Amino acid sequence: MSKWFAIALLISGVVFGAQAADKIYQWVDQDGVTHFSDRPQVGATELKVDVAPPATEGPIVTPRTPLKKKQKPIQYQVNITSPSHEQTIRDNEGKISISASSTPLPLNSMGYKLVLDGVPQGQITKMGSFQLTNIDRGAHTIQVQLVDDSGKEIASSKPITVFLHRANAFGAGAAAAGGG
Repeated sequence: MSKWFAIALLISGVVFGAQAADKIYQWVDQDGVTHFSDRPQVGATELKVDVAPPATEGPIVTPRTPLKKKQKPIQYQVNITSPSHEQTIRDNEGKISISASSTPLPLNSMGYKLVLDGVPQGQITKMGSFQLTNIDRGAHTIQVQLVDDSGKEIASSKPITVFLHRANAFGAGAAAAGGG
């Protein structure tokens, strides 16, 4: 088996090395072993070998990287979930609870800001829940804004109007008695 391996190795070396040699010679020695060489030997026969031209490298093709699409900025939407638009709220202490949410969820660097009648109220919060107290009776416009850490507005809810009713300061019968 090693004899055949040696012959195959020799032939492959000759074939691949044939580019450097103009002629290939073959002979069989007294032990019956076939030999190949690029130098003539006594009793050797010249072999005709067709050698293909060496493979050349084609142009190097670099894979084309897909163009990065410009990512659209995330469009946030803020909605006031409570109270509803034109809701009447009855509270003698003037309390109004407001809840808002946004889609998608805001980043950690963002917060909610409450605006009542065009005036920002309280602190920016991470949760969209607000509690107002001692608000005067009447119609009020409420809006919630989503802001970044510098206070820049990212998105805003549609403004809603609520009506706050507080009991008359003179009591329930004051209007009937002419006081009020």
